[in-house]
Amino acid sequence: MKKNNFKRLELALYYVVVFFILREWLVPIMELTGTGYTSLILLFIAINLVLNLFKVHYSISWVIKLVYMSWFIVFVYSGQSILSVDGFLFLLDIFKTNSAIIIQSDWVHVTDPFRTLLFFILIWMLIYLIHHWITVRMTIFYFIVLTVFFIATLDTFTEYDGSNAIIKIVLLGLMMTSILFIKRLLSQSNVHIAWFKYIKLVMPIVFLIGLSGIVAILLPKSPPQWPDPVPFIKSAAGQGEEIDNRDGVSKVGYGENDSRLGGSFIADDTVVFLAQAETKQYWRVETKDIYTSKGWEKSDYFVGTASVYLPNEPIYHSLPVGPEEETQSASIQVLYPFEFIIQPYGLKSIEVDGTADGSIELHMDDNSEKLIPKVNNSTITLDNYLVQYSKPVYLYSELKNPTEEMNPFIQERYLQLPETLPSRVRDLAEEIVAGEETPYDKARAIEMYFRQNGFRYSTDNVAVPAEDQDYVDQFLFETKIGYCDNFSTSMVVLLRSIGIPARWVKGFAGGDVINTDGAVKEFQVTNNDAHSWVEAYIPNVGWINFEPTIGFNNTRTINYDVQTNAYQQEELTVDEETEPDETVEEEEEEQQKTTEKNNILSTFVDFIKEHKVVLIFVFIVLVLFAFSLYKLRRKWLPKVYVRMNKQKQFSEASFEAMYLQLLKILELKGFKRLEGQTLQSFAAEVDAYYSTKHMSNITKAYEQFIYAKDLREVDFDEMKESWEYLINQTTS
Repeated sequence: MKKNNFKRLELALYYVVVFFILREWLVPIMELTGTGYTSLILLFIAINLVLNLFKVHYSISWVIKLVYMSWFIVFVYSGQSILSVDGFLFLLDIFKTNSAIIIQSDWVHVTDPFRTLLFFILIWMLIYLIHHWITVRMTIFYFIVLTVFFIATLDTFTEYDGSNAIIKIVLLGLMMTSILFIKRLLSQSNVHIAWFKYIKLVMPIVFLIGLSGIVAILLPKSPPQWPDPVPFIKSAAGQGEEIDNRDGVSKVGYGENDSRLGGSFIADDTVVFLAQAETKQYWRVETKDIYTSKGWEKSDYFVGTASVYLPNEPIYHSLPVGPEEETQSASIQVLYPFEFIIQPYGLKSIEVDGTADGSIELHMDDNSEKLIPKVNNSTITLDNYLVQYSKPVYLYSELKNPTEEMNPFIQERYLQLPETLPSRVRDLAEEIVAGEETPYDKARAIEMYFRQNGFRYSTDNVAVPAEDQDYVDQFLFETKIGYCDNFSTSMVVLLRSIGIPARWVKGFAGGDVINTDGAVKEFQVTNNDAHSWVEAYIPNVGWINFEPTIGFNNTRTINYDVQTNAYQQEELTVDEETEPDETVEEEEEEQQKTTEKNNILSTFVDFIKEHKVVLIFVFIVLVLFAFSLYKLRRKWLPKVYVRMNKQKQFSEASFEAMYLQLLKILELKGFKRLEGQTLQSFAAEVDAYYSTKHMSNITKAYEQFIYAKDLREVDFDEMKESWEYLINQTTS
């Protein structure tokens, strides 16, 4: 293969790698900004690389690039042909308009076509810079580092998943960096080798990096040890409640603002509190009662009022409390700065650590029943507290026999619906409860409706209602895809549509058990466990909680004090998992993958144990071999230098490096230059030992090169013969 053809092929391979790396820059930008025509922009990158590869004259290269950019702008923004009069006038108008804007420094109003032009010019400049790095500097390390940093930043702070992109960039970057490093060494040493030898030199690098990548992908990896800090940072900065994007409102954990629901849910594994209790249960925070067709707001039935309780003092609220003998306690350790108390069902009192300071007060908002700890009327956060509770038990006979007359106040407040609510929502509610007689049976029918009619739990691609669209109507009749907010809000609206008072409840699901001490379990609750559900007012028993969200199980306790076959259908214990079905399936799939990876690791460990003796023997042999190589380096290292420099020509560029190599070989032979000894004196010792003048001649030329920078009168062929003679003498 001719030398020029090989160089061009080599450069072409570099450019192929560069193209794929630049693609990893471009794809996330296109995805996140919603920009189209990715293939045409990639084509522009390819054109730039091809023009550089064949060293097309800059005058022709510039014309090709400018014509392509002009064609792209006219084609995309006007739909005209660049060869038509309208297309030319459109292009002329763009330059005329934006030139005036730039002169006035009004950069905000630069048009989109001109921004596209600037983007193309940026790509043009970047490719020229990469070309300079490859052909002149022979390194691309900093470009690879910047690319990894760019993808990692997008992966962390946006919805873009850059895991695969980073792996590809690192593998390609390592290979290209290593190959360019070898090329740079050969160039600096002025060594020219045949193309097949160059390939033999490069192949081990490609093989080792590829093998390392495959092993790294296949080996089992531990899960992240730190929680994702981004959601916590956003929440701490006051941005955690909602994030506006083109798809709607995305939520991170527990938020305060529920006026506009919808949009995809951003998962967050940040642990917010730990609870030590005997059973898993829902943790209640507050209720909301005004549905606005887009979300929930808190009413002002009790303006400026709050019930104040002291620690250890009985707390009274609208929920029923269980029997005294069933009283339990739960220890809460708060890890997130929540300014409220987390309440179990059947709350009786709260014990605060260090309550010797009697200034702590617990203020319950009479509208939402949210408990807020305060000192001197200033809200504080509590790190640890103990809640006393007795979970309410509902008699089945009372649920099935509603004799109590409904309180007019409860009806007025908890039957509110917006006037814009579509009539088909009310019609659906009547259809669901047709044939049911009691309020409880009707509530149960609505609760079960979502599990039997094609609804699906998902936190991704959840729709946001348009301005003239009702949130519940969209979910019930159009999408049927959503998470807890969709299901719980819809059930409240359906209940109110048939005259059953209901309210929307926010809090946390039970979390995961991480430790067990006798009857007490420790539950870990994360932002992912933030949840919403329903409380309906049933005559005779009061407020009772319902769970319409698919995959979540209710936590109410019913005492079947009459003969009925409904027990198997209705009894749902708090010890059951309170995770969505999709989440459970994902966890099982993830667990299966982890098991498979662990099996691979176990097989590897078993192999080591089974062949331990052989592996130890191989290791000892390798260590002895390495030690032998080191001890005998004075025998084989000179031969390596001779082989490396056999085809090398002595010249001004290589003379200094080869002279220093000679000094190193002589030192291995035992000729060590003393401190303060001149080179000529050292050379005389070497020549005296070998009865020659070769070392003195080379040293004289070297000093002439170092101090006079002039080697015009030096016979390099003679110098190489002297160099080879001395190297051979050291190995004899």
